Amino acid sequence: MSPNSIPLSLPELTKEWLQKVLNNELDGSTIIEFSSQIIGVGEGFMGELARIKLTFEEPSSVARDSFIIKFAAARQDTRDMAADRNLYKREIGFYRDIGERSGISIPKCHFAHYDERSNKFVLLIEDLAPGEPSDQIHGTDRETSEKVIIGFAKLHAKWWNSKELESLDWAKWQITEMPKEKSIEMFKIGHEEAKRTGKFEAYPEMNRLMEYLPPLLKFDPAPPFPFSLTHGDLRSDNVIRPTKEGGRFAIIDWQISGIGDPISDIAYWMILSLSIEERRKTEKHLLNLYHKTLLECGVKGYGYKKFVNAYRTNIAVIQLMFSMPIDQIDDSSDRAKELFHQFYSRIDAALVDWEMEKLLRSLPYLYPFIKLVLIARKALGI
Repeated sequence: MSPNSIPLSLPELTKEWLQKVLNNELDGSTIIEFSSQIIGVGEGFMGELARIKLTFEEPSSVARDSFIIKFAAARQDTRDMAADRNLYKREIGFYRDIGERSGISIPKCHFAHYDERSNKFVLLIEDLAPGEPSDQIHGTDRETSEKVIIGFAKLHAKWWNSKELESLDWAKWQITEMPKEKSIEMFKIGHEEAKRTGKFEAYPEMNRLMEYLPPLLKFDPAPPFPFSLTHGDLRSDNVIRPTKEGGRFAIIDWQISGIGDPISDIAYWMILSLSIEERRKTEKHLLNLYHKTLLECGVKGYGYKKFVNAYRTNIAVIQLMFSMPIDQIDDSSDRAKELFHQFYSRIDAALVDWEMEKLLRSLPYLYPFIKLVLIARKALGI
């Protein structure tokens, strides 16, 4: 297919292109028209999503008539941020090189293309409706959490210290995508903004502990070891589950996927997708469930204490991430504002529950030794 004929925005989409790329799915049916509806407002911060409904020349009981299509964000500054972190290239790379081999249920991909020159893309995937995500704002239930925890333990075990993963150019550790100097500058801007606007005044522990974060940015981080394939944004909005009307469990939005500390996915899920009350009630059970499943799937030499230490460290990483400015992310909708309020509230509670001040005070002194141990462990493969 000629690159010039590939749509890179919703207005460029044509029935002829859809017919061509979906021909094997349509059981000989001919598309006479299609409609599109923007979805995920306040959820798909880094891209534009639409549901495509097809109309056929003759009614078909076999051909699917609904698909999801995803394009780059409409805002230029959002696309620039995506370019800085290679987000679009990562998602297309994931579907192209890994996809259904990931070890967890994902939407079927019908077409994926990334244009490096413009940093635009198109991704045409299965519509998982009537499945739907749980309510990120309200918080996820225990049953869904257990399914996510078990599913990602199996995925992480499958890609644990994988040589294949290291060979994929798009999958390199994301922290290395941004120069250290830029991270420091971004945090400085975020910190000054927070002081000026009182952004974190409603979240006292986040506000109080911000002063301990700058020293952490001064170190050149050691690549994670052990490492695995990570989702990078594992939260309720990206987990589809069945409803009474049908659907199936699947994980969507792989824009931050690649090599990472597997426990970062678990911390992200636990801190951001569970209500404070639900996390406090189920945290110990879910952490034990993850570690138990990991070992059952063949991971060796990864004790529970090491796992819990990694989980606690990743709470600090989450705090650091959410202390950065978010100007490039469209948080203007009411839902997005409420979503970030819940994120900040849940992070604040976790900082208290895990007594993070002690860790944040000691990390600048401990990190050089931790880094040496990580490098040695990777070199020795232990």
